[in-house]
Amino acid sequence: MELYLNNKWTECYGNGYIAEAIAWSENGNHASIYTIGPTANEADAKLMNALRELKLIPEASTKTSSSKQEKDRVDEGKPRPDEEKSEL
Repeated sequence: MELYLNNKWTECYGNGYIAEAIAWSENGNHASIYTIGPTANEADAKLMNALRELKLIPEASTKTSSSKQEKDRVDEGKPRPDEEKSEL
């Protein structure tokens, strides 16, 4: 399973910000995790805390190999895995 994180995905909706992470499995299953905060930084912090609590990322670190891969993907302008498969 790969975990995709990108604080650039945090967007303002109404009076709050929503941060998102996507877990993508080798079997084609995926799950999205969202958190809401009054600021982008607070939404991102809540997301990281939730991911730590679920043991999807280590306690002492906010970087994972998957997040490094995601950064590289974003830098190269490649779509997310769910975007690659989208017919839209």
